[in-house]
Amino acid sequence: NEYKSYLRVIDQGYKTMVELKEIDEARLYTDNVYRYSYYSAFVEFSETDIKLIHESAKFLGGRVGVLVDKVYDKLFSFSCTKEVFFRERVKHDKDVDVDVNLNQYSQSTPQIGMRKAALKIFIVKLVTKPYDEKMIEEFDRMGWIHTAVSGKTSINVALIHMNALLGFLQDAVIEEIFRYKNSDEEGAEELDAEGTVRAFGKAVSILGDFIAKWYEDPRCRKGAQETFQPEAATLLGVWSLLTGILSYAYNWFNQWLLNVISARH
Repeated sequence: NEYKSYLRVIDQGYKTMVELKEIDEARLYTDNVYRYSYYSAFVEFSETDIKLIHESAKFLGGRVGVLVDKVYDKLFSFSCTKEVFFRERVKHDKDVDVDVNLNQYSQSTPQIGMRKAALKIFIVKLVTKPYDEKMIEEFDRMGWIHTAVSGKTSINVALIHMNALLGFLQDAVIEEIFRYKNSDEEGAEELDAEGTVRAFGKAVSILGDFIAKWYEDPRCRKGAQETFQPEAATLLGVWSLLTGILSYAYNWFNQWLLNVISARH
């Protein structure tokens, strides 16, 4: 039996090798649908996962407001994340007193009301809308609107804060899944809690990738060494040469000046 199990492992490995999927890596950065398809295949995000996410709408729908409030309470509990909204108050809170400090700035402002409403709409889309090209565009937009790219002057958030937010949101959703599963509410007993948690984990991971894409250094991509490093090395060499010449000239001038002063004395 042990030998047969060993053969099955070898056979499975052989099949994996035979079924190797060729990926055009350059296209991953130019074609969002292709990127989504690759990532989904890698994490095995399937129609079954999407169905479980959609089925969660029946108990998450009424809790979206609670989720959003939890997110903003968390964002307002750290200076670095609250600062993001504090910087934007002049743009959005024109009818209220903006001459407040960071500690005084509260969630009861037009800006936070607007942003909470936008997050509610996004969460509802996640649990009700098809995972098609429009959803992919929405995932990509979530990265674009939070970065200062192409001269955009809207809100600019560091990647570490975006990742922290996604991690917190995912955990809050998992909490809601098990809250419902352990309740006496209708349909709770039939809920596939494990499958739903895994499905949301994959979906949030995909969203996180589309957000991170906007922060990625192009030098980290495949082929970047051939296209970037030689040029960078040339510029670095020229700069090193120039700084060397300037340093030599500076030292020579100082020595000449000291000689002149010494000769006069």
